[in-house]
Amino acid sequence: MQVITFADYSFGSNTYLAVNEETSQAVLIDAGVSASQILSYLEEHGLQLVAVLLTHGHPDHLLGLKEVIDAAGAPAYMHPSDAAMARAIPSLFLSMMGLDELALPEDFLPLHDGQELELGGMRFKVLHTPGHSEGSVCFLSDGVLFAGDLVFRGSIGRTDFPGGSMQTLLRSVKEKVFTLPGDTRILPGHMDATVVGWEKRTNPFLIGI
Repeated sequence: MQVITFADYSFGSNTYLAVNEETSQAVLIDAGVSASQILSYLEEHGLQLVAVLLTHGHPDHLLGLKEVIDAAGAPAYMHPSDAAMARAIPSLFLSMMGLDELALPEDFLPLHDGQELELGGMRFKVLHTPGHSEGSVCFLSDGVLFAGDLVFRGSIGRTDFPGGSMQTLLRSVKEKVFTLPGDTRILPGHMDATVVGWEKRTNPFLIGI
C-alpha cells in the first residue's frame, strides 16, 4: 500500500490516498482538500477511486467530499453519529469557518467498531475512537493508523466541540491506539506523521494514561 498525503493550508487538515499499485485502485481517507487536487491526481496516475473513508464529520475534513464522490462514483463511509452531526452543523458555524455551505452526499455507508472493509484489494479495520466527536473512528491498514483528530504528533485532538470529551478521548487512545505495536505509523488529521511508541513515551497529554 502506497500512501499519498494532500495538505490543506487553510485549515491545516490532511487528506490521504491509499493506493494499491497492483490493482491501480485507491481509497481516500477524509476529503479536506479541494476536489480538483484529488481528481487530478487520480487521472494523472490512472487510478480508480473505490471508496472514501471519513474519520469524523467536521467540515475541515469534508470540504471536497461531494464533488469527489460525484465525479468518481465512489461511496462514502462515516460513523452514523457523525453523519447525523455533519448534516446538523449550524450555518453560523460554517460562516465562522468562511464557508457558505457544506455539500454532503445523500447517504453515507455506516461504520462500526471492529468492522473490516476490503476495498481495492486493501483491508481497513475500523476502530471506533470517540472523544474528539461521538462518531470519530480510526482506520488500521497494513501497519498504518489513519487517526483523524484523535492523536497528533505531541498533541491530541480538541474536545470542546459538541460531542467531545477529554476523558473519552484518553480512553480511546489507551484502549485502541496504545494497544497497537509500537512501530505502528500514525497518520493524523493534522500535523506530521508519528508512531505509536513515540507518542507513548513523549506525548505530554498521554504519558501515564
